[in-house]
Amino acid sequence: MDENDILKSDPAGLSCWACKAAIGSGDNYCRHCGKGQGAHLPWQYKWWGLFVLALGLGPFSLIFLWRSPLISRGAKLVYTALILLLTYIALDQLRGIWQAYQAILGGAQLY
Repeated sequence: MDENDILKSDPAGLSCWACKAAIGSGDNYCRHCGKGQGAHLPWQYKWWGLFVLALGLGPFSLIFLWRSPLISRGAKLVYTALILLLTYIALDQLRGIWQAYQAILGGAQLY
């Protein structure tokens, strides 16, 4: 799906992806909420921005993923599963590191 093909919701015209207000065909930004339209979407709603957020924020990037008008519902489900799986793997690795650290110290408690 091309970024410029977003938001064709009804035959009478276009609507904003964020507030659903009517916008003109040449509008780059919504006159009601100010959100970018088409190629003027904020970076965090584009696929590469979501990738950056997923690396930095982990599961908290799902908020931006599900608000993105560029990504289809099916792709959102797949990306959600991948992000949650990778988060689980990362947390499991951290738990393993912590257990190894505790074993090296002999179970000593550090306060």
